[in-house]
Amino acid sequence: MYIPKDFELKDRELILKFLEQHLFGSLAVNGSNGIPSLVHIPFTCEFSDSTTCLEFHVAKANSIVSAISEVKQGKMIVLGSHGYISSSVYTHVNVPTYNYESVHVSGKIEPLTDLEMKNHLTKLVDSFESDRENKLHMSQWPADLIDSYLKEIVGYRIEIQELEAAFKLSQNRNEVDFNRILADLNSRTSNDQQLAEAMKQAKCPIK
Repeated sequence: MYIPKDFELKDRELILKFLEQHLFGSLAVNGSNGIPSLVHIPFTCEFSDSTTCLEFHVAKANSIVSAISEVKQGKMIVLGSHGYISSSVYTHVNVPTYNYESVHVSGKIEPLTDLEMKNHLTKLVDSFESDRENKLHMSQWPADLIDSYLKEIVGYRIEIQELEAAFKLSQNRNEVDFNRILADLNSRTSNDQQLAEAMKQAKCPIK
């Protein structure tokens, strides 16, 4: 991924934290025909002293399964906040631009064991149910229902061998223009407001 120096994030701890907060990505795996196979999937993060990987599952019928078996490596692309930045708020004449957060995870892909798959699915459901009043848990479902779904999917882990992070969040703008961009975004949609919050966080990161 091409990353201008102003927008490159190298802090590994902050990148891993970003991944834990954005559990949905696009996996790209090169196919034998030279065209990448793509799938859009939620994932779980497995970060410890001995392991740094993302775990995910796909339908067995998905063509990306054969691509994974052939090349055994791929790239997960994870997007965060993004949005249009109008140059009408600048203190000088300039063109508009687009801000975004993007992390690319490249590495070897390996299948999960049956036990690892069940642990992955349990963690995945728990992570997305965590802020709900009436939380669901896999233990609530009959074993035969779980087993029937497990026959239709296959689980994998992608080892984090390379991390690339581009956070284009107006870091190259002067203080006045930066604040005017924030004010403009905060007056618009909820997605724009999330982008404004990401910009403030990038300017003064909290670990």
